[in-house]
Amino acid sequence: MNARSIFRHYSMFAAGVLLASLGIGFITRAALGTSPISGLPFVLSLITPPSMGLYTFLFNCLFLVGEVVVRRRFTRVQALQIPFTVLFSLCIDGALSIIPTQLNGPYSMQVLYLLIGCAVLALGVTLEVFAQVIMLPGEALVRAISETWHFPFPKVKTAFDCTLTVIAAVIAMFAFHRLNGVREGTLVAALLVGWIVGLYSRHLVWLKDLWLGKPAA
Repeated sequence: MNARSIFRHYSMFAAGVLLASLGIGFITRAALGTSPISGLPFVLSLITPPSMGLYTFLFNCLFLVGEVVVRRRFTRVQALQIPFTVLFSLCIDGALSIIPTQLNGPYSMQVLYLLIGCAVLALGVTLEVFAQVIMLPGEALVRAISETWHFPFPKVKTAFDCTLTVIAAVIAMFAFHRLNGVREGTLVAALLVGWIVGLYSRHLVWLKDLWLGKPAA
């Protein structure tokens, strides 16, 4: 790729990261749980002073280390995950600071926030996939496990998300004696976001062509 093409691809990925963090902010502020991969950072942020964004960064660093161990190499492309992880983490904290919580609001508003969050998160994920450059460490670790040990990506992703959610639920039960941070919204996000990504992937090809440049016939 030339410099202009590289800029287009990485700018699309950065936009995807921004939208994904905004979507997570809405889902979290719905107070019905959060997205599966964000559950553990969110629960820990409810227990201890560090923010959800900081915990997100720390866990993504662990995921990156895991990817390096699985692949047995560390490349410059993998190193690019670090600044985008910083951006992702800062944007999550920024989104949480400007989106009002619906903790004590009517359930209808909580559901509305949840649905908005799922739609925005799915758009962010779609742009990240369209960009075809790098992945954030969580998804990159899943892909590394899938490619190295020849497991289907969707099955590894499901197992990965379920593991993180179970750990978050156990910690929440231990700390609060109830499922703070892991609720029905977590399940809805797990089921709905992927489905919406599928819709976007089919119907937003025009946006991909406009942003990245339509490939020559």
